[in-house]
Amino acid sequence: MSSKVIDIFSNGAARRSTRCSVFAAISFAALLALPASAEPLAIVGGLLIDGKGGKPVKDATVLIEDGVVIAVGRRAEVDVPEGATVIDAQGKTIMPGLADMHVHLVGGWDGVSVDMLGYQRYLNSLLYAGVTTVLDTGNVMPYIIQMRNEIAAGRLTGPRIYSVGALVDGPDPAWPPLAFALSSAAQIPGIVEQLAANGVDAIKAYGGLSVPQLRDLVAEGKKTDLPVIVDFWSRTGSYDAAATAPHAFAHLPPRPLSDEALGVIVSNGIHFQTTLAVKESFAFRRLDDLSFVNLPLIVETSPPVFIDQLREYAQSPRDADRVQRSTENFNVGMASVPRLQKAGVMLVAGTDAPYPGVMLGEGLHRELELLVEAGLTPLEALQTATLNAARLMGDEGEWGTLAPGQRADVLLINGRPDRNISETRNIELVIQRGVVLDRSALTLDPATDPGFLPGTAVDGGQF
Repeated sequence: MSSKVIDIFSNGAARRSTRCSVFAAISFAALLALPASAEPLAIVGGLLIDGKGGKPVKDATVLIEDGVVIAVGRRAEVDVPEGATVIDAQGKTIMPGLADMHVHLVGGWDGVSVDMLGYQRYLNSLLYAGVTTVLDTGNVMPYIIQMRNEIAAGRLTGPRIYSVGALVDGPDPAWPPLAFALSSAAQIPGIVEQLAANGVDAIKAYGGLSVPQLRDLVAEGKKTDLPVIVDFWSRTGSYDAAATAPHAFAHLPPRPLSDEALGVIVSNGIHFQTTLAVKESFAFRRLDDLSFVNLPLIVETSPPVFIDQLREYAQSPRDADRVQRSTENFNVGMASVPRLQKAGVMLVAGTDAPYPGVMLGEGLHRELELLVEAGLTPLEALQTATLNAARLMGDEGEWGTLAPGQRADVLLINGRPDRNISETRNIELVIQRGVVLDRSALTLDPATDPGFLPGTAVDGGQF
C-alpha cells in the first residue's frame, strides 16, 4: 500500500507526493478517526521548531507511530513508510504541543469563583489552544487526581495533567478548601505521606508557612522524591526562601532580587514559573483594552456570560493603590526575566489561569507574548513552554521536544512563531499522543453547553 497524502488546508484535497507514485485520497474526517496505532503518520514539508531553542529546520518531516515520534529531520533524511498517512505541511510550522505549568482547574474566569461541574469546558479550551500538558498548582485533591487519572486512562478528553494536589499552607490557609493547614513541624511527615499516597507529582508550599517550616517541608519532600514549588507571596525569591533549596518558585519575584539572593538561586538550581499574565491582570493592563475578548481562542471556547462578566469587572471601580502596587509587581516581573535568563536560571511558562483576562488556553499565548516583550527571543519563549516545562517535572526524556522517542504531542501552525510569537495562536492542527484531534469538537456551543455558572467564591488572594 502506498502512502495517503492529505492537504488539510485545501479541504482535504489530496496532492501527489514526490515520494509516492500512487496514493489514495482520504478525507480529513477519516484522518480524525485514525487511532494512534493504526498506521504511521508523517507531517511533511513544514518548518520544524523542535522546542530545544535551536534554529528551525526547513522542509522537515516528523514521523509518528503508536503515539510516539519515530523520526525527525529534513525531508530527504526521513523515510516515510508505505501505508503512512501524510499531512502536507508546506508553508506551515511544526512544533511541540505547549505546556502551561501553573494553572488551577477549579474552573471559572475570575480566579476565586469555582466551577467544577463545567470542567470539560476548560479541558477543551486548553487543547483547542494547543496546550497539551498542564501543571495544576493547587486544587481539591480528590477532584484533580481523579481528573488527571481519567485523562491518562483515555476516558476523559483533556491535556496531560501534573498536579500538586492540595496546597500546604500555614495555620490559617488563604484557600481553605484547597489546602492543608500546617501549624507544627510535627505535621509535615504526615502531610507529605498523604500527598504521596494520592500520587501527586510535586508539593506546593504556600505563603502562610515560615522559613523553618519550608525548610522542613523541602527536606521531607526529598525523602519521597517530591519536589517543592513555593509561592511565598512577597518573600518569593528572597534569600531566606531560596536558601531552603526548593525546586522552583511559583511566580517571578514581586521585588527586585538582591545579588545575594540571585547567587543562592543559581547555586541551588532553583527554577521560576513566569506567570506574567496574572501580574498583568492584577495591574489591569490588559483589561484597559477589551478587544482581546474577540480573539478566536477566547470567543470559540468561552461561555458568553463569562465574557459579559469580564467586561463588567474591567469597567468597575478600581482600588488605585492596589493597581499601583500590582503595576509595580508586574514591572519587576518583566525586568526580572532577562536578568534571570542571563544568570542561567531556568524559566518555565505558566499563567496562573484562570483570572480576569487570563483564560485557560489562550492565556498561555499571552504569557509567551509577555515573555518576548520582556526580552526573550521567540525561540527562547517557546522553550519555556516546551523543553523547560518537561525539565521542571524531570520528564524531558518523555516529552517537551520533537525528537525520536518523545510523546507525539504536535502542533501545526499557520505562520512563523520563531519570528512573531503571536503566531502561535494560528493553530491549524493539534495532535495528542499521535492522534489528530477534531478541534471543531472542542469549541463551545452555547446551545448545547449545560450553562453551569461559577459557584461560591473560595476565600483568598492570589494563587
